[in-house]
Amino acid sequence: MTAQTPTMLELQQLSFGYSGSTRLNVDQVSLQLKQGTCTAILGPNGAGKSTLISLMTGLLEPQSGTIQYPYYKQFTFKQAIANKVALVPQDFAFYDELSVRDNLAFFVSMSEKDRRLHRQYIDSAIDKCGLTAVANKRASALSGGYKRRLNIAIALSKQPDIIFLDEPTVGIDPLSRDAIIALLLDLKNQGKTLVYTSHLLYEVTQLCDAVLFLRDGKIAASQELNDAPLTLKFSTLNNLSQAQVALFVKPLTQLGNNHYQLIIMDANDLSRVFSALAKISHEIKSLQFSDNQVEQLYRALFAEPVC
Repeated sequence: MTAQTPTMLELQQLSFGYSGSTRLNVDQVSLQLKQGTCTAILGPNGAGKSTLISLMTGLLEPQSGTIQYPYYKQFTFKQAIANKVALVPQDFAFYDELSVRDNLAFFVSMSEKDRRLHRQYIDSAIDKCGLTAVANKRASALSGGYKRRLNIAIALSKQPDIIFLDEPTVGIDPLSRDAIIALLLDLKNQGKTLVYTSHLLYEVTQLCDAVLFLRDGKIAASQELNDAPLTLKFSTLNNLSQAQVALFVKPLTQLGNNHYQLIIMDANDLSRVFSALAKISHEIKSLQFSDNQVEQLYRALFAEPVC
């Protein structure tokens, strides 16, 4: 019998409004987060993303509804956050005048009482986040990419099971972004539960298992990404023959002269698709895979009306 994946966080009809606001900033939001998954919270500025994260991490108290960490029955809500939850904020949350290692030492001393573990936790965070080369460098002298990594390293030094990340790759170069996405994928594979916000939708398709779209504090839509279809578009030097088209098993759509599209609903079909492409490789002019389901849904939900 297969064991069920544990529920790490559960919200029921959660609502909150700032003092003086004419509307709720988070309005009856319900969701469950499962262990080892990454859930994206998306929406335009002012949709309620940061407020919702502040509620889930105990920085704000809800006005109505419930929020629980059911996996940690031995803890109160605040104890679960203190012991098992970490937040990577959008702003840099470290001391500029301290080195990378000294910043980590400070934050580890606040989260872990057993001093014998401090060195282990610091070294582990430095190694996981690729900070070895700058471990003794002042935080103020770091590049933007390394500052983002330090933000994440501070969260990891707490040894959390659940990590909230508020736009952790904003304003950095592509190589640093790739390193951070690879790190987060590795954390998810280790069983960590991630909650992610970003305006970079291609990051979401790389990293996340589900997406929650917020508009005016309410859930406008939600989407599981595990079974999202892939779109394959390719162009050829010449129109394919019927025999070449038949190699793909699944029906090809001809978009125009020498241009084709294939929708792949099952990842198990990829090997057959690649095999077919290999047999007509001499004809391939260009090739593009895309999973644009998130972007399409985002645009459908939030696009400004044309006047």
